[in-house]
Amino acid sequence: MGIQEFEHTSKNIWLHPDLVRWADLILVPSLAEEDMLCINFREAWSKTLPVECYCGQYNTETRFHPGTKPETEDEYQVAADIFKGLFPYTINKLKDSFCDALVASGVPISGGFAVGEAFIVKQALDMEKFREGSILIIDRPGALLYRELDEITAGNIIKKFGGKTTSAMINEFMAKLEGKPVEETVSADEMKGDSFAAFNAVLTKAKALICSRGRHGGEVSAKGLKIPCVSSCVGATERIASGQTIVVDAPRGEVYDASLLQNLH
Repeated sequence: MGIQEFEHTSKNIWLHPDLVRWADLILVPSLAEEDMLCINFREAWSKTLPVECYCGQYNTETRFHPGTKPETEDEYQVAADIFKGLFPYTINKLKDSFCDALVASGVPISGGFAVGEAFIVKQALDMEKFREGSILIIDRPGALLYRELDEITAGNIIKKFGGKTTSAMINEFMAKLEGKPVEETVSADEMKGDSFAAFNAVLTKAKALICSRGRHGGEVSAKGLKIPCVSSCVGATERIASGQTIVVDAPRGEVYDASLLQNLH
């Protein structure tokens, strides 16, 4: 009984529900989607799978049709034997591809996944050029970064990205706490010099935050905004270029080159 090939489309596979989380990684070629980065290789190696969980595309010499659930014990065994033969090769291929695609790793701060273009900030003035929907990568610790922003630039950033000043955020919190109406008006003077608020304004437009060196004051903001965040991701700004499409796996604190993941079949 020979193998034709694995079928990559969900229409032609039969799979036990317990295995869907990681088996999709084996059977679906595009790993640039957020939910394609959840495989636990150690678990995959050690898991003892019931024979009815195996799936794939096979020839039909024994009337075992592609993508159908095995109906007899013999069909179960054929499916199991073929899949077991391919399983180590498939897992090793995934491992090698993931190692090649991994560009940086750090400490997980807030969970979630993000796919998008990187935007590197090596000095505070770079934030004014931030592209909405990018993944923000900060090269410097927060305290140093904030001090670099002059009053006018901080105000321009807040206006550009529609953020709130620190005082406005505090006033809004206190108003809600006391059950009072929130004041929406912010004067130009209040915007001046509010460098932390300027950073937050940029962060609200980012898909994820990666902090390359040191602890960063924006980590709390990222967590509050519920966007993926990885801290102490040393070397991120050296290995990643602005405009490069990357995948952020925040629960693992890992960053991948999306183009290499997409080549995995």
